[in-house]
Amino acid sequence: MSRQEDRKFIRNFIVVIGGLVVTAVVLAIIAATLYDGNTEERRQFTAERAAQNLEPVGQVRLTGEAMPELAAGGGQEEASSGPRSGEEVVNQVCAACHQSGTLGAPKIGDKAAWSPRVDKGMDTLVNHASNGFNNMPPQKGSASEEEIREAIHWMVDQAGLSVGG
Repeated sequence: MSRQEDRKFIRNFIVVIGGLVVTAVVLAIIAATLYDGNTEERRQFTAERAAQNLEPVGQVRLTGEAMPELAAGGGQEEASSGPRSGEEVVNQVCAACHQSGTLGAPKIGDKAAWSPRVDKGMDTLVNHASNGFNNMPPQKGSASEEEIREAIHWMVDQAGLSVGG
């Protein structure tokens, strides 16, 4: 009796698996016929992307002529416009941590958190910001010392405090 039950189970198992395979194949064929991913828009995008990928990364200039995009002023506006304001530096560099207090950073406008730091003086604050301190990474690659000073002044002012220097 056990042998007969085993055969019955195997036969039913094969029928179920076969039915699932046939269903999967039928659904795949239906999906392939209904979806045409090769639209004109897709072909155009693919061609543009291929052309972009084949463009050279840079160009070698052997003459003393100015590069066209630099002569027109493109790409160098930020560097030539002078130092950023304290608020700009904070928004671009510092706010990621100081807005939310990430990793113990004093929040912008939090007088209690800024007071002990202000007591250490501006030079210490600039040194910590420039070279890194505890969890804070060095910022001298992201801003000049003058911009760091302006950013510190701005954040301390937001807390209602003032720091000399």
